[in-house]
Amino acid sequence: MSRLSHLLLIALLAVLITTPAEAAKKDKNKGSRDISASIKKKLTAADLPSDVREKASKVIEDDSPKLKEAQTKLDAVLTTEQKQARKTAQKEAKTNGTKRKQAQSSIDAATKFTDGQQTKLTSAETELKSAQAALMKNLQAVLTPEQIEKVGLKTKKKNKA
Repeated sequence: MSRLSHLLLIALLAVLITTPAEAAKKDKNKGSRDISASIKKKLTAADLPSDVREKASKVIEDDSPKLKEAQTKLDAVLTTEQKQARKTAQKEAKTNGTKRKQAQSSIDAATKFTDGQQTKLTSAETELKSAQAALMKNLQAVLTPEQIEKVGLKTKKKNKA
């Protein structure tokens, strides 16, 4: 009986020790986004001809380093606490149905930027947006509008006035 209880105790300790380590690994990758990987996943899910899929994959591979670098710069600006406060403020603004400008000001207030963080964040966001726009432009050169719609990529619609 004591041998069985020892084995159960060891198994319980092993589970208790490994569970937090696994949770930490999941949380570590939770905040990072790989835009190129999500677009590749959409490409493979869409029913596109193989030559078109290969061209689009080549475009994504060419633009991927720029996107990853821009995302890394954006992620490096805020601390973990600031990111969490920002996320919470964004959720509150969404659930309250707050207007965009008012929501942005409450999100910025909750983030509590230090000196220079706001300018670094703005420049990093601008860099990321330009990298995303370059990727979309290159994909639009390879894919037809119908294929882009089939893949599920968002494009800005031009107003015809």
